[in-house]
Amino acid sequence: MKRYIALFLFIGILIGQTYSLEVLGIKAADITQTIHDTGAIEYTTQTRGIFDLVWPSKNYYRVKYDSQSFGVKNWAKNIIQGEDKFSQYATIDSSGNLTYNKIDSLRIQRPIQNIFSLLAMVQSKKAKEIDTKWFNYEHEGVLGQARFVWADTSNAWNGIDSILCDHYRLDIVLSDSLPGINKNSDYFMNQIILEGIIKELWVSRNEPRYIITAKLKISWFPVIARIVEPKEG
Repeated sequence: MKRYIALFLFIGILIGQTYSLEVLGIKAADITQTIHDTGAIEYTTQTRGIFDLVWPSKNYYRVKYDSQSFGVKNWAKNIIQGEDKFSQYATIDSSGNLTYNKIDSLRIQRPIQNIFSLLAMVQSKKAKEIDTKWFNYEHEGVLGQARFVWADTSNAWNGIDSILCDHYRLDIVLSDSLPGINKNSDYFMNQIILEGIIKELWVSRNEPRYIITAKLKISWFPVIARIVEPKEG
């Protein structure tokens, strides 16, 4: 069930859109999100229905990034999942290190991405600008690289019409030699980096570009999230 929730977090970084996750035809969660012109993303996720009874979760994330490189400036999260409640904050300090909760510092090579800034990037840049390009990547104190691989141009359903999209696979490769800083990781951050999970996105080719469909392929069982409706304003 944790991997199902990872998907609705995976697609939650969208340009003023609302999304719904379904597992075996059962609604699992709602997502609301806002991207600011100043280069910031914030969103909340909320489990629904039987998922909210069995495995309740309500999380808030905010990331500020450079509007040109999409490199992370700072990011924060507030997690409520089951009986667990915790917060985290990380920022690039004056020495160029990424410091968590004003305590643990990590030497990084800038610009550096995380999962949230990457998903903002894929909705801003064209395929030819990012296809197969490796980006410096950081995941709660572990360094690595990540890339989008353009697979094809195909259609995805937005609930009203069939939308022409760029279809990507997202690859994340982390170093095994570095310990993570955060000891209270949330389900999404744990699940999104597991080996064997194929992460796919269908991003509309026309402006404004946004994610229409996202999939996590977990062995033989794919989990799918689709756009519900755009927000106004």
